[in-house]
Amino acid sequence: MNNLLDTKPAQVNALYSLPNILERGKFSKSHIYNLIARGQFPKPALVLGPRFTRWDIEVDNWFKNPAVWIAAHAETEVTT
Repeated sequence: MNNLLDTKPAQVNALYSLPNILERGKFSKSHIYNLIARGQFPKPALVLGPRFTRWDIEVDNWFKNPAVWIAAHAETEVTT
């Protein structure tokens, strides 16, 4: 018997705007962009202009544990 309560919810691919991130982390805009420049925060996944920038699920991973995210991405960074 198939029970509808046993089904898993569909994964939602959310895109977060800068105001969403600022509110969630209580950061300033300049602080977020400084973290990005240092490789300590995810880069935007979608940039369609100066007023339309969106981040993807990587932001959720960063907020769960920033130190783990930074360590994992520091290993994959290639310096030129």
